[in-house]
Amino acid sequence: MMNFIKDAYVELVKRMGIPIVHQIVDDLFGKNVLSSEELNVIIQENVSQAASRKLIHMILNKGSESCNLFVNCLEKYDHWLFQDLCGRGQVQQKDLDMLVDVLVELYTLPLFQKFYPLGDKIGIDILFDLGTTFTDPLLWKKDTYNRKRGLLTLESLLNDLENPCIIEGDAGKGKTTLLKRIAMLWASGNCPALAKFRFVFFISLSSARGGIYETLIDQLLEDSFSWSKREFMQELHKLKHTVLFLLDGYDEFEPKNCPEIEALIKENHKFRNSVILSTRKETIGNVRRFGKLIAETANLTEDSAKLLIKNVLQEEAVDLLSQLEESSFMKNLMKTPLFVVIACAIRMGDSGLYLYTQTTLFQALYDLMVRKNRHKIEDLTNECITKSINQCGDLALNGVFEHRFRFWEEDFTGMREEVLLSAGLLQKNTAQRFRTDYSFFHTSFQEYTAGRRLADLLTSSEEEEVSRGMNYLRRMNSVSEITTKYCNLLLYTCGSSVDATRIVVKHLTNVHDNDYLCASSPLNVNMLNEETESLLQVANMDSFVECGIGIFFESVSKSKLSDEFEKFFSSKSMYINTQNISTTLFEFFQHLPNCLSALNLIKLDFFGSSLAPSGDVMEESGTEADPCKVQTYIPKKAVSLFFDWNQTLQNLEVRLKDFAKLAKRDIKYLGKICCSAKRLRLLLKRSKGVAGNLAGILESCKNMQDLKVESTPLSPEDEQRIVAMTALKSLDIRDLQTERPQGLIDGMGSLINIEKLIFDSVKMNEDDTKKLAQGLKNLKRLAILHLSHLTNIGNGMVDIVESICAEPRYLQEIKLVDCCLSGKAVKILAQNIKNFPKLRMLDSSENNLKEEGKDSITMLVDSLNDFPDMMVLMLPWGCEVRLCLDTLLQHLIQIPQLVRLGLKNWHLTDTEIAKLSAFFKEHLKGLQQLDLGGNCVTSDGWLSFTEALRGLKELTTLDLSSEHSLELYSGLVLELSHVIFKLKGLQRVRLSGWQLDSIDLQKINSAKSGFEGEFQLLTA
Repeated sequence: MMNFIKDAYVELVKRMGIPIVHQIVDDLFGKNVLSSEELNVIIQENVSQAASRKLIHMILNKGSESCNLFVNCLEKYDHWLFQDLCGRGQVQQKDLDMLVDVLVELYTLPLFQKFYPLGDKIGIDILFDLGTTFTDPLLWKKDTYNRKRGLLTLESLLNDLENPCIIEGDAGKGKTTLLKRIAMLWASGNCPALAKFRFVFFISLSSARGGIYETLIDQLLEDSFSWSKREFMQELHKLKHTVLFLLDGYDEFEPKNCPEIEALIKENHKFRNSVILSTRKETIGNVRRFGKLIAETANLTEDSAKLLIKNVLQEEAVDLLSQLEESSFMKNLMKTPLFVVIACAIRMGDSGLYLYTQTTLFQALYDLMVRKNRHKIEDLTNECITKSINQCGDLALNGVFEHRFRFWEEDFTGMREEVLLSAGLLQKNTAQRFRTDYSFFHTSFQEYTAGRRLADLLTSSEEEEVSRGMNYLRRMNSVSEITTKYCNLLLYTCGSSVDATRIVVKHLTNVHDNDYLCASSPLNVNMLNEETESLLQVANMDSFVECGIGIFFESVSKSKLSDEFEKFFSSKSMYINTQNISTTLFEFFQHLPNCLSALNLIKLDFFGSSLAPSGDVMEESGTEADPCKVQTYIPKKAVSLFFDWNQTLQNLEVRLKDFAKLAKRDIKYLGKICCSAKRLRLLLKRSKGVAGNLAGILESCKNMQDLKVESTPLSPEDEQRIVAMTALKSLDIRDLQTERPQGLIDGMGSLINIEKLIFDSVKMNEDDTKKLAQGLKNLKRLAILHLSHLTNIGNGMVDIVESICAEPRYLQEIKLVDCCLSGKAVKILAQNIKNFPKLRMLDSSENNLKEEGKDSITMLVDSLNDFPDMMVLMLPWGCEVRLCLDTLLQHLIQIPQLVRLGLKNWHLTDTEIAKLSAFFKEHLKGLQQLDLGGNCVTSDGWLSFTEALRGLKELTTLDLSSEHSLELYSGLVLELSHVIFKLKGLQRVRLSGWQLDSIDLQKINSAKSGFEGEFQLLTA
């Protein structure tokens, strides 16, 4: 064995690690091989390789018997390393074929295909079969901004699979079943899309331990193959994308237990194996940016729910199917597979129970389990049982806040374990574990148990319990946390008690009012335009309101808490996806009309083409003689929701997307919906079917004050109808699919009430621009003017600038981006900018003034001396413009509230960066976006600048791109990574021109790993 240790010396030093060294040292000390002094010498080493060297040298000096004992300990404490060092056989082709056979056999066994959806220890005999119980689910394809981009079937998902793929969904939506179905389909050999995979490994992340190999051995394989761990992992690496890992339950995964699987997900380029990962919505933010394809489990269709009920209850399914047919509440609940299962379980135990919310569903199951298993603990008093059940609620509640779904024996101090296990409230897990752990049968059931307990605490007659309940509420202190972590907990809390609902709603109202991220209103014309608003903030607020509506529905409070809910919904916005108008919304409209009036804005999305809801086909003419039928995309449900309601909304935003055709019925339905609000916003996007029909839509929308047209053509009649709407306050035209819109340009002057005008990527020439300039003179109320990407207008911008500068105006935002801006136009603006004392935004970026740049930009900078409201300043570039940096910095001292600053293509050098560095150490601490792209700064210059960046704690976007190829000093990458880590809100960094290798990219990206939200590193 001495020779074995010498031959393996290098590998032993490199691979043993501190934990293994300590275990071996303890063992050898117990066998009197090592003295206490030797033990202390090794234990005191913090570096694993140094500790390994000392241990090995000591053992070799003690002779062959000590070497034998050392090798025995190595085999005991690091079995895989020992096998590798023993040179266990190479992976042969026959071994791989045998592994395929093992996996195929496993995935076709009843052990894998049949399972208890509520757990095998809960005492309810419902057994599912992957092959017969389910129909394949639908999924929503999503982008990284969490927007739905179309429906996918399981077949289309697999045919167009991108790696890594992330399956997102609420608890009980069938994520585990979906991944098991994929494994089963691969094993069957009947799925062409899966035929390319040599191996498919289904791994439950909740019980993943050690490395990938150890987890596979633990969960799927036997340790009877003739290869070593190293050889096996090398073989997987060689097979690359033909190995598919199905990783189930990232929300219950402890990365520290298996760092190698965490790396497989987040550093997939190193492994090159295919990955499909499932996770709940609460944890999607931790992995979304690593996914190339993101899909969300869609609602279970009514037909699928009925099939599932029939498969589970069989001849006893009639009553539940009847209730499903009659009850809109049940139809809503049955969209989640887990709730279908629970309803079946309850029906088996109590056929007379009527279910109408998620909470009543879990409450009935909870009571059924306790009642069904009461005989197992009949020797215990009711007081003892109640105490243990309350303590179980405390355990569940703490687990939700600590994101814990596994519990240990020490967590049950003072509890009667047998009560909780006998009642089925908890499951005891002992198989293939180093130590026993406990869990609820499903994470949703833990959340229900926690919510039930929180409701008890909040409404308790004991002051101490009420205080505990309020302390839990106070831990939910931001809108973002409530929507991403605690919404389900609050649903079950409010579903358990109307009195608890009153307390919760008041708390949520206070949280919103005190959350600084919610301070600004997107409807306020005085605020920055929508491009400067945070998409995350809007999504959070939509989710917050959705959570409030869910709380209303779960509480079954109807109109009892109308005053509390009115304060909650006041001045907020609500998003409604018309593809999925739920019963909850109808209840909300019916019982809380005061809350609808209190809402500031309701947003409606209608989709044409492939995203339209199916089955709503109608005759356009309505006559029997005309057999031609046209599909309509405005669902009747939306009309019923708004037109049948007898109150008036404050603001309604209607968005039409991808309408290739527009039937007369659609136009009629739109009119009925749009007339329900005092003020209407209409947004048209990628909808060529609107061309020629817009006049008909606008005719029925007398209350419209905001119109946005994007990537959509307009007919001359449409353009004339738009400019005839003199009540318009906002007109936004982007990527107009019409050449030279004469009707719009000629009639612009008639829109005398316009406050916001945006032209972006509109095809115009110089003559058109001159006409537009004439029209702008009449727009006395104009506060926001954005002209962007007008690339063929010659000197037309001179006329535009002269027009808006002709007299003092209330202009707050001027955006002239990439629009042939000339030095003359900039000088005119500089001479007259004092006419806009309330200016908040001046963005003239993406304009090259060339030789005129130095004088004109110097003149503009000199004029920026009295704009206390300025928040955005993005400047053009030209020759030698960096020479006016000193003057600019002096003026910026007087603009402390600036949030965006752009000096793109100013050709800044180390000298200017040093000045900026000194400036930012003292000023503009609230800066959110900084664009210094197109510079000539060296690595040393950027290294000194990183210190100033540390103080810009509000920074979200940063551009440090180099004009030329920038050779990097390694310390710069390290320091920049530290800065990115410190700036918690930083979401986007552009480093074009930086010569970053794969190690640099990994280092910078890893600075944001573990943070919620998206992070983008752009290098091109």
